[in-house]
Amino acid sequence: MARTKHISSHPSRRSKKKLNWGQSPLQQGQADVSTPPSRSTRRAKENDPQVGGSAAQASGKKRRFRPGTVALREIRKLQKSWNLLIPHAPFFRVVREITSTYSREVSRWTPEALMAIQEAAEYYLEELFADAYLCSIHAKRVTLMQKDIQLARRIGGRRAW
Repeated sequence: MARTKHISSHPSRRSKKKLNWGQSPLQQGQADVSTPPSRSTRRAKENDPQVGGSAAQASGKKRRFRPGTVALREIRKLQKSWNLLIPHAPFFRVVREITSTYSREVSRWTPEALMAIQEAAEYYLEELFADAYLCSIHAKRVTLMQKDIQLARRIGGRRAW
């Protein structure tokens, strides 16, 4: 079952700060010598390699997440979404191409028919991948392989055409 996002019906009580990008504190009129530097400026100085920050941060390397973290984040994001995953235009082109190879008479499709075909195709693929993943778990593996998909199609009893 897909996850849904619950949006709060109450208006936000916090006032939004207005950010003045590109202006220095002198231009904003907030230059006060007596005030200590804020936490953000302290952090910026700590991370600065010239002042005493780490060299790894200065080289500009992207942060690497632990293995599987990004995959789990993508899974959660896709489970929350309700829209179709296959792009519409390429899928419609493939449907029209297959139609033209099998029949010269059928050349026009209504948008509702194309959407129905796309939903059915995505549902079939989701079920196939779920069954194939169960086959891979049965084989005491976590990685989905081609032989798992073949076994799932064979066990399912559904012929392609």
